[in-house]
This record gives sequence, C-alpha cells and structure tokens, in this order.
Amino acid sequence: IFGALIGVLIILIIIGSVLGFSMVGMVGVSEVAIIVDPLTGHIVGKVAGPRYFIKMPWQYYVKISVSIESLDMWTDLKTRQRGEWPAIICLTKDGLEVYVDITVRWRVDPDKLTQLYVNYPDLNWENKALVPLLRETVRNIISNYTAIETIEKRAEISQKITESYIVSVKSEKSLAGAIIVEGIDLRNIELPSNFKNAVEQKLAEQQQKIAAEFRRERVLIEANATATSKILQALGEAKAKLIAANATAESIRRILGVSGNNTDIAEI
Repeated sequence: IFGALIGVLIILIIIGSVLGFSMVGMVGVSEVAIIVDPLTGHIVGKVAGPRYFIKMPWQYYVKISVSIESLDMWTDLKTRQRGEWPAIICLTKDGLEVYVDITVRWRVDPDKLTQLYVNYPDLNWENKALVPLLRETVRNIISNYTAIETIEKRAEISQKITESYIVSVKSEKSLAGAIIVEGIDLRNIELPSNFKNAVEQKLAEQQQKIAAEFRRERVLIEANATATSKILQALGEAKAKLIAANATAESIRRILGVSGNNTDIAEI
C-alpha cells in the first residue's frame, strides 16, 4: 500500500510539474505574446516582453516581434544575386523597362497588434500585404517619369514613393493600422544597358562641346587682350609725341616772347 501511495504521489508530482510548466510563458525583448484559448477560439490576452506570465494549461501563445524589420527588394543583374525579394520591374513613361532596388524599414505597433493577428494568424502580412503594396506603389510612381528623369529626379521619386507607400499601408484595412513605416531607401534604378551607353555618349559629347567652347572663348579673350594691349601702347606713344610737340611749341612761344623779334628767331 505504501509503495502504491508513493507511486501515486510521484505521478501527481509529475502531472503538477507538467501543468505548472504549461501555465508559465515567457516573452523576450521587443516581443509581444498573443494568448489564445483554443476552447473558445478567442484571444484572451496580450503580454509585452521581456517577462514571464501565467496562462491556463490549455491555452497557447504566439510570440510576435515588434522590433524594426527590413523588407529588401533588389537584384544584382551581373551576379543574379537578390535580396529577400527580387528588384521591382517597372516601365517608365517612355516605355523602358527598369529594375528598382529598394529597402523598407517597418515595425509592428504593439498597441494594434491584436487585430493584425486576427487578420493574419499565420503572421504573413509581409508577403500578403506589404510586398504587393510596395510593388504597386513603385510601379505607379515610376510610370510618371521618363527614363532620363529617373536619373535627374531621383530624390523627388524617392520622396514620392515614401509618401505614397505610407498612405497605402495606413489605408490597407487588413493591416489595421498596425504597421509603422520607419523609412524607405531607394537604392538604385537600373536602366537598360543600351540606354545607359547612349546617355554616357551624349554626356561625353556635351562635355567635349563645352570644352571646345571654353577653348574658343579663351582664344578670343587672349586675342582681345593682345589687341587691347597694342592699342593702349599706340595710344601711349601718340600721347607721348603729342606731349613732346606741345612742349616744343610752348618753348618756342616763350623764346619768341622773350626776344620780341620773330624774324630773327625764325632765321635761327
């Protein structure tokens, strides 16, 4: 009998230990636990970490990160390497195909996490919402610019993509306002190689034209400077002769004035 009691006690201790462990949950830094009751199918609680918490043995919890995440969309056309997602293929206003490399930094608002989890219980809001919205936004913005403008107006395009994407994310009902976009980096807009070669050739021709105009203007300036110098030299010589002639005439008048005999002076 005593042995049977010991056995029952051990079983009770084991069961109690299992139940005790199953009632304790733990959530880490920058994580939030959603506690779900499978019997009712309802969310019964939300716990922000880091901390331990108590729940019913039959309840389970799902941990969701609320730290800043990155959505990387890029493709290296030379090596064919890619980010988490490939670059976004877009058409410009003039019909050229370009590859847009972009990175979005985002995080989940812990205060609005519950409804987000209800809408996306498999936690795939990035795949089903954030990525499609980003592709749509980038393609819409790029379609308003010509290929050459994607080079000249890169900052403007980046700003418009950021503003438009933030509005799209906030307007998406399924995201329940729980996604906060921290920032967007427009990393590159890759143009077709033949177009880039044409642009580089055009720039080289423009630079050569500018250089030729500069050389021509310098030659004109030097020629004008030389002509001006000669003119000034001639004017200086003429002025010197005039001064000398005036001085001679003045000397003669003085001599005539002193002598009072114009005839004699003239003979001299």
